[in-house]
Amino acid sequence: MGVPSTIHELQDLLRDRRVNRPSGSYSASLFDNPERIQRKIMEESFEVCLELGRSEPDLARVAAEAADLVFHLLVGLVDAGVDFDEVVAELAARRR
Repeated sequence: MGVPSTIHELQDLLRDRRVNRPSGSYSASLFDNPERIQRKIMEESFEVCLELGRSEPDLARVAAEAADLVFHLLVGLVDAGVDFDEVVAELAARRR
């Protein structure tokens, strides 16, 4: 399972959770409160920065915190109606 398929599968799952809001789903609960999504993105970003700022970062911890950040960012993108492919296209357009 490659990066694009993992992101696309997660994006599809999040879209479903946003529409169907299954009981007990963490991601569905996030969609109930857009401010909470924003706060989670900020929190996870801060945690990645803290770990990267250590004199000897724990690489497994960096990866785990980055995964949390990407997850919550994807929740925010889904909530805003922005497809991840749009983000990738923007990155591609910035290449020189």
